[in-house]
Amino acid sequence: MISHYKLTVQYKGTKYSGWQIQVGTNEATIQGELNRALSVVAKTEDVRSMGSGRTDSGVHALGQVVKISIPLVIPTENLVKAINVNLPDDIRVIHAETSHEEFHPTVDATSKEYHYRFTSRRGFTAFQNELIVNHPFDLDLEKMRAACKILIGEHDFTNFFCEGTEVSSYVRTIFSCDIMEIPQGDWEMLPPHFVFRIVGNGFLKQMVRLLMGAVWNVGRGKISLEEFQSALGPTKVQRLGPVAPPNGLYMVRVNY
Repeated sequence: MISHYKLTVQYKGTKYSGWQIQVGTNEATIQGELNRALSVVAKTEDVRSMGSGRTDSGVHALGQVVKISIPLVIPTENLVKAINVNLPDDIRVIHAETSHEEFHPTVDATSKEYHYRFTSRRGFTAFQNELIVNHPFDLDLEKMRAACKILIGEHDFTNFFCEGTEVSSYVRTIFSCDIMEIPQGDWEMLPPHFVFRIVGNGFLKQMVRLLMGAVWNVGRGKISLEEFQSALGPTKVQRLGPVAPPNGLYMVRVNY
């Protein structure tokens, strides 16, 4: 008998080639490590997992939602302990609950929240590089916040995705978007920094990182707010900014 569970998984993606298992390669992935742990717990290779989204190489997650299907009935608190014992320390299951066969973690999601963490300091601490991106330029935060407001609503993001998984539409709805300032805390390993926070009904491949790159260029005065707004449509334009590095990006939560 196959049992279904819904997991909330947290991971530091630094040394992994993203969430998705890479068929035909030996590259380590989050899904691959999770399936390996499930095989040990269930004592069989007959295990399946499905994530709510495919995070790229080097991207982190605080709340990736995963449906697992295993031939084992086990209390959820015991399942969490058993999986974590068999996972690397940089991948943790933080919650589990019973699920049903029809649950689809991608299709059933109503919204997803991503954060992109960065500094604009000229230098960086010895500990931040895997967790926060250093973008060492003067930035106009008010212009960047104005760009965030432009993103709210339904738009065609043809100019803000990288080729990969085929999709039926490039239209997505952004529910909220802003730039938050995170002050220096007592724990000085991480410096004061900013968070580009965005919540939407779905995201295209590398969409958040491309939006971050464009918002940076708005803040640097390299593109205008008018140019930024005009790129939100089906007409192809020249790319407005770089693909921001993966180490600043976090999948924070998925809502159902």
